[in-house]
Amino acid sequence: MELDRKDQTQETTAADLGSVANPKSASSPLTESQGAAILATDLNSNLDQAVTNAPAKAAQTTGLEDSKPMGTCQNAGTALCTCSANRPPAPPSGPNPIDEHDHTAKNFGQITHVSMEAAQTGRGLDGTKVGRTSAIKLGSRAAFSRGDILDPGGGTNTVISGRGSDVILGTGRGFNTITTGTGRDAIVLGQETTNRIFDFDAANDFLVLGEGMTVNDISIQQGTNANRAGVNQPTDNTANTLIIDKRNGHVLASLTFTKADTISEKNFRALAPGQLQALSADNSLTSRFFRTQRGEGQLTGSRRSDRLIGGANSDFLFVGNDGFRFEKATGGGGTEFPFATDSPGTSEVTTELKDGVMKLTGSYRNFDAAPLFSQGETSIDPKARILNGSNPQALVNGFLAVSQDSEGNARTGTHLHFSPAGDDRGNFADATVVRFVNNTATDAKSGTISGQFKLTPEEQAALLSGNIYVNIHTNLDVDGDGKAGFPTGENRINLNKNVVKFV
Repeated sequence: MELDRKDQTQETTAADLGSVANPKSASSPLTESQGAAILATDLNSNLDQAVTNAPAKAAQTTGLEDSKPMGTCQNAGTALCTCSANRPPAPPSGPNPIDEHDHTAKNFGQITHVSMEAAQTGRGLDGTKVGRTSAIKLGSRAAFSRGDILDPGGGTNTVISGRGSDVILGTGRGFNTITTGTGRDAIVLGQETTNRIFDFDAANDFLVLGEGMTVNDISIQQGTNANRAGVNQPTDNTANTLIIDKRNGHVLASLTFTKADTISEKNFRALAPGQLQALSADNSLTSRFFRTQRGEGQLTGSRRSDRLIGGANSDFLFVGNDGFRFEKATGGGGTEFPFATDSPGTSEVTTELKDGVMKLTGSYRNFDAAPLFSQGETSIDPKARILNGSNPQALVNGFLAVSQDSEGNARTGTHLHFSPAGDDRGNFADATVVRFVNNTATDAKSGTISGQFKLTPEEQAALLSGNIYVNIHTNLDVDGDGKAGFPTGENRINLNKNVVKFV
């Protein structure tokens, strides 16, 4: 079942489908009038020096040719390369091999290449409609907006930028998970580097073709993998747009929760060889306008313009605790997706993220039934409404298969999940449990929810990109009014881009 289609909703009760067994230092940003002349002079000077001093350089190659098997790429033999030569076995095929309410985590491996045949099937770019950019434009946009230059280097990295118009160098021949924040962000694509971008904004952000790439090398297509795995969903998920180097099948970028037909030539820029060296080198330009940090592990930005440069291993380039805030998030029966309910219940959540620790507090009221598992039950109430037509036994099995989450939190009927809804990206659903949330009933239809979780860098990127939601599943008719709950979810509270605010 495609989860972004509501016309497939089917309401049944558990009784309709049979019984269920019981299994139990900041500075003010530059203004154009203060800095434009100095910036342009410095940029031109440093750009001239970088291009003049750069050795003659042929287009980088990946080591892949049509006659060679996939798996001979730059990272062959490492965890970063999942070409066919060392890719894990493919998951079950078919239109819906995994039930949308199977809450267990999956790990299919992140692909970085597609077959050469698949690489040729996408839509290309009209080079006459692709604009050009330069180090001057990229650097000035970042400096004037208090944006950053972020270079994670090699390895498996996470990048979370902030409010400014940032330059993110996805060129280190690794695998990067990126949250761009807000602003008009530029993500530079590099050969044999895969950039998974959680919040690409087709109206403002753009992709820059790095060294050795031209517009003729690009293929744009929708992913084809229907499997879901929470934050670790496959790179080529059907909800993602893939930007592929059609010369070798390398996935340059995966734009999550993005439709391929929304990406066009306006989302790309061409760049002359040697330009980026003016931004990546230590010179008067970068020292004047950006605070530079180099290192391994976590590099944390400030409220001014930063240049964060990672190393060859796995790094985390982070906007900083004071770079964002959360609005109060609310939910109701009409917000439940993909199976909207007619519940009169409402819910709300307050969220905090500091030093990688997420704190969540909230409440719900006027629900049709008690939250799932809050009464110690391990079966579905026969009167409960199941809106996707699933067999209640399958629902129970899906919940019980996840006895604890990755931090060991005990199973509850209130969960954190991965996917956005209720903002300009449309609606998506992935029922894989990210974390279980504590749920304390205060009466038959009301209660409080809370949780404290240590998030991985990738989970922090998911949260700050607006891709986490809270789902409250309900079940038993505790007050005996004949209205049992919605095991498929009574309220969904979206921590989406309308809730996450970069400051």
